[in-house]
Amino acid sequence: MEQLIKINSTEKILNISCEQNELEDCSKSNVKITLVDPTYTQQQISSEAMPSPIGGIAINTEKLLKLKNPIQLFKFPEEFIKSIEKEMPDIIGFSNYVWNFQLSLSLAKAMKKRKPEIITIMGGPNYPISPNEKIKFLEKYEEIDFYIAGEGETAFANLISILVKNKLNKKKFNFDIPSVQFIDESNTSHISEPIQRIKNLSEFPSPYTTGKLDKFFDGKLLPTIQTTRGCPFGCTFCVEGEQYYSKVSRNNLEKITAELNYVGKKIKENRENIGGRNDLWIVDSNFGMYSQDIETCKIIAECQKKYQWPEYIQVDTGKNNKARVLDAAKLVNGAIRLSGAVQSLDEQVLKNVKRSNISADTLMQMAVEAAEIDADSRSDIILGLPGESLNTHFETLKTVTNAGFSHVNTYQCMMLPGTELSDPDTREKYKMKTKFRVLPRCFGFYEIFGKKIISAEIEEICVSTESLSFDDYVNSRKMHLLIHIYFNDGLFGIALKFLKNIGISVFEWLETMFYEEMTGKVKEFFDLFKKDTKNELWDKKEDLLKFIEEPGIIEKYIKGDIGYNLIFVYQSMAMNKYIDELKIFAMKTMEKVLKRNNKDSQENLEFISQTLNFDLCCLKNLFSDIEEEPINNFDFDIEYFQKTDNITNIKDLKLKQPLKLKFILKKEQKEIIKRSIQLYDNSDIGISRILTKVFVKRLLRTPIIHESNE
Repeated sequence: MEQLIKINSTEKILNISCEQNELEDCSKSNVKITLVDPTYTQQQISSEAMPSPIGGIAINTEKLLKLKNPIQLFKFPEEFIKSIEKEMPDIIGFSNYVWNFQLSLSLAKAMKKRKPEIITIMGGPNYPISPNEKIKFLEKYEEIDFYIAGEGETAFANLISILVKNKLNKKKFNFDIPSVQFIDESNTSHISEPIQRIKNLSEFPSPYTTGKLDKFFDGKLLPTIQTTRGCPFGCTFCVEGEQYYSKVSRNNLEKITAELNYVGKKIKENRENIGGRNDLWIVDSNFGMYSQDIETCKIIAECQKKYQWPEYIQVDTGKNNKARVLDAAKLVNGAIRLSGAVQSLDEQVLKNVKRSNISADTLMQMAVEAAEIDADSRSDIILGLPGESLNTHFETLKTVTNAGFSHVNTYQCMMLPGTELSDPDTREKYKMKTKFRVLPRCFGFYEIFGKKIISAEIEEICVSTESLSFDDYVNSRKMHLLIHIYFNDGLFGIALKFLKNIGISVFEWLETMFYEEMTGKVKEFFDLFKKDTKNELWDKKEDLLKFIEEPGIIEKYIKGDIGYNLIFVYQSMAMNKYIDELKIFAMKTMEKVLKRNNKDSQENLEFISQTLNFDLCCLKNLFSDIEEEPINNFDFDIEYFQKTDNITNIKDLKLKQPLKLKFILKKEQKEIIKRSIQLYDNSDIGISRILTKVFVKRLLRTPIIHESNE
């Protein structure tokens, strides 16, 4: 655990260790430190994760340095501003992610203006990788005194130790400290080597079991657990694709068990007293891929019995060893969101981004087995990777939809600082053209020291390459929306099963809808989406930042007039406002697919028509008017078809007399829906958040025989 710090660029070495007796004893110092992981709050809570990373840094630093004053932690800007207006700390640290950089920077600027001598520290992955770009960053953002690059626990404690030893005098800082990067008083830049990676995460105390995060159990924030850190894959579009993160370190089972039980008990108490969420986020990069993950899932299963938590687990599952990943999902009763994160299935694209991937056959089998345990299985695909074309992108979409995943996540290629993909040489090599847009929910304004600050986070995305035109980009987004409406989450699951049952590709239907001439409200809906897809993009980041500062604009973002997640908001609009018209469009295109494949018998046409009606009744009134229960008549035993495989003759499903069904929500479904609406509300934007947080298929209505049949 020993770390080396070079002084004055000479060969003289100062040893700084994590051992308590070799770091500065700060028990007599009155230094006051605050750490902030800020999130926007005015439209909704944009980053819902509990601030466990800064909690871990804080509790480790308190322990090692024997701090007299506990480090204060904050998440919500309103709470943080109220605290610093009462008393400013001596040292302030901010997290830096793509979703909060401008907010952290705005708060740091305001504090520097109020108290110039305050020491500001920033850390997080949203930071360049090349030394020259790092120097430009530090020169541009003068309000940041020190930047911690890489893992923060040891580097932060080292920095605080030296600061206290030098009585917080920044002028004495003219030497390199591993992972601590800054420009000194003589304008000399110090871009030090990264600190040695932590091998055993269990050496650090838990921010949960020590009570450091207790105040964040408010029913709104999502608890996060990290069992491993690092990733063996070298994907160029990901921060953890860098060599620094290639080794995997882990927490031991004793610490994981203690944290899960501590969190589970807290969540149960909240749920019974104030309501709120009942989920978990495991922030590992490849959960389920390692043997220890099976043991972790056994612990989670015990928590499900003791605390009825977690109902749903957000996690990125392993890119390899899918058999073990599936075993992990079975242990937690399908609560894990299984991810087949292929990004692309084109070999040249994968080579371009240094991606190790699973085969299409393995992908198919994973989706099939996930369906058998009713797990939420998701495949992640990125549009705009180097070498991708409209045809190769559609081929990837075809493979994953035919595989039978319950959800296909479609993303645009973000040019993340700290990744190889964002490097100027990579951009030039593949002729990557980018535009800018505001990140959904990541905007707001706050009053600090009597002045209003306006802030919004900007993301840069690739919208064309040498192989993908901008028109291809826009058309791909149209296909993404079709997938979200008609394929994802089983919203039209029985219709999809019927196609598979008669040997027709699901993607053939999606592609038929894509090329079909749209009319009426359906045309209006998709034209508006394509218009918004273009209008949300800006050529220059500076112009977008100026636009945000204009009077009344940030209020429009908060109100939801602009700046929302287009795909999920339009999916929400489809479910709530256009569903009847979209069902008619589905039938029209389904008839064409059946005719093209010589499957358009009278029985098939009647059956698919009633199947679409059945699917429609299952998804109606999920987030508003939930007590209004759809009722419809059916001539086929669609429930039997839904539960049975290999139906060879649709005629066998014909009922002797029509059956009237009522579609209900069960008590547990209503509880999940009400908790979700309590967190996000039932506006289009609120529902769009819910669609990303729950396994929607499990919320679909259940048919029962209407009493008039009895």
